[in-house]
Amino acid sequence: MKKFLALILALLMVLSLAACGGNGDDTTKDTGKDTSSNDTSSNDTTEDTSGPADAEELPATPLYYNGFETTDGLTAVHRVDKSESPEADAANYGIAPSVHEIMQVNGVDGKALAVDGKYGVSFNDFPTTSDDSYTIAFWYAADRYGLYMPILQMGRNVGGTTNSTYINFTRTNWGIGGVDCAPIAWSRNSDTNPSNPWIGNNVDERGKKEWIHVVLVVDGVEYMDADAVNGPCPHVGATLYVNGVEVMKADASVIGTKDEAGTDTSANWMGIAPHMLDSEGAYGLECYFGINYWDSLFKGYMDEFYVYDEALTPGQVTTLYTKFTAPAYEKFPDYTGPLDDDGEEAPTTEAIDPATLTAAPVDEAAIDTLGTPDRVLGWWTDNSASYPVEEGKTTTLTLKNYSNATANWCNFCLGLCANEFTTEDFVSGDATVCTVEGYTEYAVQRTDAYGWAPEGSVNYAATYTMSWTDWVDWLNKMTDVDVTVALTRAANVVTIDYTFTAADGTVMTEQAVVTTDAPADGPIYVFVEGEGAYIELLSAVTE
Repeated sequence: MKKFLALILALLMVLSLAACGGNGDDTTKDTGKDTSSNDTSSNDTTEDTSGPADAEELPATPLYYNGFETTDGLTAVHRVDKSESPEADAANYGIAPSVHEIMQVNGVDGKALAVDGKYGVSFNDFPTTSDDSYTIAFWYAADRYGLYMPILQMGRNVGGTTNSTYINFTRTNWGIGGVDCAPIAWSRNSDTNPSNPWIGNNVDERGKKEWIHVVLVVDGVEYMDADAVNGPCPHVGATLYVNGVEVMKADASVIGTKDEAGTDTSANWMGIAPHMLDSEGAYGLECYFGINYWDSLFKGYMDEFYVYDEALTPGQVTTLYTKFTAPAYEKFPDYTGPLDDDGEEAPTTEAIDPATLTAAPVDEAAIDTLGTPDRVLGWWTDNSASYPVEEGKTTTLTLKNYSNATANWCNFCLGLCANEFTTEDFVSGDATVCTVEGYTEYAVQRTDAYGWAPEGSVNYAATYTMSWTDWVDWLNKMTDVDVTVALTRAANVVTIDYTFTAADGTVMTEQAVVTTDAPADGPIYVFVEGEGAYIELLSAVTE
């Protein structure tokens, strides 16, 4: 996970506003997601404007089809704390049945499926493909379209840390030059792929209050990028179509190519990870619309969902697209049915537009600052000194946090390690270049209830309790928030209590209980890191 944050999305958001990984095991980039290293800030993937290919006859029978004329075979679901769903092998959250009624609207043909940002839909008994040659096609329209909001996600043990695969259709800021782009499909295979390859429409964003048609064709031809950042990286060739037009294609020919700026366009990110949907292993195949284990829930519509157990030709993609004409976007319907939050309607906060944020004020009394007042901070590029976390004492940090509101991880985070150092001593968390002699990291904890430990950690575990339920509202408030962090220790377990006081006076709390590989009687220190924010450390006291 750390490698993904430190490399792909760190590089991304350094070049745009900020970057990082998602939440999950996010994971899900992460959300949080257990994603890995990709440099996607500049690449040569120009949209083909020649139009759809000539139509060809479709295969007789799709592996799966749902036109959503009824809700048969569907289950309303919502995201819960893992303690409420112990069968879920997820880092922080599970997905459980919801009391929310499944919503339908007028679609491209008859009825369509709708999610309102308070629930998602699970496709029951979803079939597996026979191999790595398959096609996924659907129409969708987004009413609320935040970064990483999951449109469609499918795989096995999706929320897990091992034996996990998924393809996630979403919106990101991974486009050329760091621009917002959609739709994209990014993938993960925890057992075979050290990267998180993706393929997408990375020159603009589509689907925002308009119906568009998306087709992902995976051709079954595996290729290897032997020089990928995280080591040899297997991919399967894939092509993404939007409204019948090819917008990106990935195969072995992309290895070693360069974009217009002369930057390597590595297969480290282009393509789809292998064995996404072709075997269940110990887990059945999951498929969700509008929800995953990590990110803010999607709000919008979906219709005419097909999965073929073969790679469709460009002409067959055209046939799927031209079967229907996209209707005008209709206003999202009101919902008055039962909800999962004790009958009280869930918040429907609109996300702050990062472009509207002004420079953060500067407190000259701060003992350390990370980033710049314009809320630019690259992942693992700046840090505080480290402070002891001692048995029988409390270490209290007070901070000001000014997120750029691009994503949940664009805030301060905490590193737990075995080393005492000053700001100047510590150059990078990468142990190969770190200037702190014998640097030993135990864990990193983000403020959005997610964390990880270095590869090979044996005892690492973390549980989280938060006072808020609306993540969009939380991120909005993190753009100007006073923070107190109290850390206590019992042997190798560190308890972190956060208190966030927003500019409007709202108080939010979070507790993380982190079990580490630290020796019971060995030192533990904490330091402040961050990304996509301006952070002021005002005090650090152990007593």
